[in-house]
Amino acid sequence: MKKLGLILTIALVLVGALVISDNASGPSNPAKIAYLDLQKVLQSTKEWQDLNKNYQEDFAFYQKQLDNLTKEYQDMVKSGASSQELATKQQEILTKKAQYEQTLQQTYNSKTQVILDQIKKRIENYATFLDYDLVLSNDSVVYGKGTYDITDMVIEYLKGF
Repeated sequence: MKKLGLILTIALVLVGALVISDNASGPSNPAKIAYLDLQKVLQSTKEWQDLNKNYQEDFAFYQKQLDNLTKEYQDMVKSGASSQELATKQQEILTKKAQYEQTLQQTYNSKTQVILDQIKKRIENYATFLDYDLVLSNDSVVYGKGTYDITDMVIEYLKGF
C-alpha cells in the first residue's frame, strides 16, 4: 500500500514537472526578452512634454518671485538698511527659495510618477500583445544586441494614445 502511494506520488511529480517544463523557458523554448530606453520613451510622450512645459513655466514664475525679493534686498542695501533688516530679508529669501523648491519637487514628482505608471502599463500591454516574457530597462542591461532594443517600436506604439 505504501509502495502504491509512493509510486503515485512520484508519477504525479513527474507529470507536474513535464507540464511545467513544457511551459517554462529553456533551450527548446527560449524566453522572448527585450529591453528599452525608458527615459527616451518617457520623453517622447505628449504627457511628459506637457508636464515639462508646465514645470518650466512654474519654475520661471518662482524664479521671478525670488528675483523680486533679491531686488528688494539690493534696494535695502542701497538705502542703508540695518544689518538686522538685511539679515531678516536674506532669511526671507532663503525660506521662500526652499518653499518653492519643495513645492516644485512634490508637485512634479507625483505627476511624473503618474505618467510613468501609465507608460509602464502601456508597455506591459505592448509586451503582452507581442508575447514578450520579459522587458528590461536598458539601465539594467549589461549587454544586449540592438535587435533586442524595442525602444523605437514602443515609442511608435505609444503615439496611438
